Amino acid sequence: MQLAGKVAIITGAGAGIGQATARLFVQRGARVIATDLDEAGLAETRQGLGDDMIETLVSDATSVTDAAKAVALASDRFGGLHLLVNVVGGSRPGKTVVDLGEDEWDYWVRLNLTSTFLMCRAAIPAIDAAGGGAIVNIASGAGVTGMGRNPAYVAAKGGVIALTRSLAIDHAPTIRANCIAPGPILTPLMQRNRSEPEIAFMSKLSLVARLGKPEEIGATAAFLCSEDAAFINGELINVAGGRGGPI
Repeated sequence: MQLAGKVAIITGAGAGIGQATARLFVQRGARVIATDLDEAGLAETRQGLGDDMIETLVSDATSVTDAAKAVALASDRFGGLHLLVNVVGGSRPGKTVVDLGEDEWDYWVRLNLTSTFLMCRAAIPAIDAAGGGAIVNIASGAGVTGMGRNPAYVAAKGGVIALTRSLAIDHAPTIRANCIAPGPILTPLMQRNRSEPEIAFMSKLSLVARLGKPEEIGATAAFLCSEDAAFINGELINVAGGRGGPI
């Protein structure tokens, strides 16, 4: 019950890391607003969890209006907001900056970086009103070391890391903000987009000889949101099995 008494918003909660994080937060005592565009995925996320502990919202984290709706729902449903975990993101490798159109650039930066900005902007006043809390932003190892043929994603995830440090400075001491940079994580998206030989190769690059589990990112987020991490602020935590490079 590491998060007992806390209310959290978790974006991208319809699958993968977001889904695992939302379920784990509930299991550790938090009441959760789980948001995603995937209604069926959200139904799966809340399966087996008590209706008094989780509420789902079909929501676009890149929308100013939807970000405000998620925060309002936390207050209306559970009486306030203490925690925010920004998981929404994605990419489609294959182009350099020479090949990438402006519309594509704008789309990927908005999905990966602007969504985090909008959710933080909406949530911070509510977290302050509740007496303080924590924000965890999910970046990527690609934002630390780079990644071939994926410039908008790399730039956006690097921006998430820098934004997190700015949040930590501006909103201390009432709100702590930290960032997680996952390495290769065996999500449903990874399994759809990568062949078995590719997954096996990536596993060999890890010092623990496997890919990460979505639940392991969720557990790191839970720790960073808990009082056990009360002296951790403005930090980047690599969760990559000893491999800090890009996927």
